Amino acid sequence: MKAAVHGTMGERLAWARNQQGLILSQVSERSGLAIGYISQLEKGSKKNPTIQALEKLARALGVSVAFIMGEVQPPPYNDTSAMLVSGQAFSISQRFTRWYNALAAAERQRIANETVEKRFSRVVNWLCEEFPDRFTRVVVAYQLGLSVRGLNDILERNCQVGPMVLTQMAYVTGIPITFFAEGGLELAREQNMPAAKELLRYTEAIRLAIVEGLTPKQLEDVIRRRSF
Repeated sequence: MKAAVHGTMGERLAWARNQQGLILSQVSERSGLAIGYISQLEKGSKKNPTIQALEKLARALGVSVAFIMGEVQPPPYNDTSAMLVSGQAFSISQRFTRWYNALAAAERQRIANETVEKRFSRVVNWLCEEFPDRFTRVVVAYQLGLSVRGLNDILERNCQVGPMVLTQMAYVTGIPITFFAEGGLELAREQNMPAAKELLRYTEAIRLAIVEGLTPKQLEDVIRRRSF
């Protein structure tokens, strides 16, 4: 039986929480938001969460802000792999690094010469082949905040992939943005990670600003006063 996820924001929040078997206190602990506030959102008595609350809830529940806002629908109810799980990004990035390092030098050079979209497609296909019990195109699209059609357009029609999708891919998989930009994992050494994290912070703020329709000045104020 499917949960009601096509209706209100509260129903989608409750669905995401129930998918992971979480109670309100656990979501509160993960997000730093009050139990009563989360309960009001789920019941629909509070309808306009702040940008900060949206981001905190999305990360606590392992879903995209686009899903909470009703812009993206989840995979089938029984597809529990749609939920982010603890340690997922770390284990994926470790396995991807081993796969990449095992490639012949000529193949690594070929990857370096590819477009961003081609490297993105490589990662999606690798996920589905390496983790067939956890990843399908539907699951990947959901975790990236895309429709399946949007993901297929990137994979099959070489449509442009935007920076917000790339940052979400980095968050989901632990594969650094620099791989998609340059094609080499050697760019992901520890000394380069702070810059990548800074990029993630600001692009996440921009993504949320787009959802909320903020003006550039409002976005600047959000970036200045927030701690991501």
